[in-house]
Amino acid sequence: MNKREKFETFYREYANKLYSVAIRMVKNHEDALDIVQECFLRAYEKWENFRGDAKVLTYLYRITMNLSYDLLKKKNRESDLELKEGMVKGSDIIDSEKKIRDDRVLEKIDEEIDKLTEKQKAIFILKTYEQLSYKEIAKILNSKIGTIKATYFQILQKIRKNLKEQGVIRDEV
Repeated sequence: MNKREKFETFYREYANKLYSVAIRMVKNHEDALDIVQECFLRAYEKWENFRGDAKVLTYLYRITMNLSYDLLKKKNRESDLELKEGMVKGSDIIDSEKKIRDDRVLEKIDEEIDKLTEKQKAIFILKTYEQLSYKEIAKILNSKIGTIKATYFQILQKIRKNLKEQGVIRDEV
């Protein structure tokens, strides 16, 4: 299998996972698509630099995270645009208190995630939504496993505390 065929296979296998991370990081469909495309271009161009120490997906995640960080920094420098632009929200209104409450909780959690630093946000997204192991996250973010675990625990505590203070969640009985 030549390099081009390998990357076509990688794209089919991993593009959706990378998009999932990118959209959660940058909150914009077009930007997330651009990040995924740029990720594969960079990986293809620098394939000979890939040592094989990590899985291909871990390598691609790292590129995706770096591109997401770069885009967020660029957007922050250019303007104070709301990062939630382009985020698709359901327009169906369901007359159910539980649905309304669940939506409110999810919205508040999303707001809390947006308040995190870029690294905290990356850790939260990779652990919570992508369900990666601490070891995989440490490789992607070039950090120590202990640091990732501690940071994730602190993030959860911070989000839980803020949601309790806002009255969004209650202490469990």
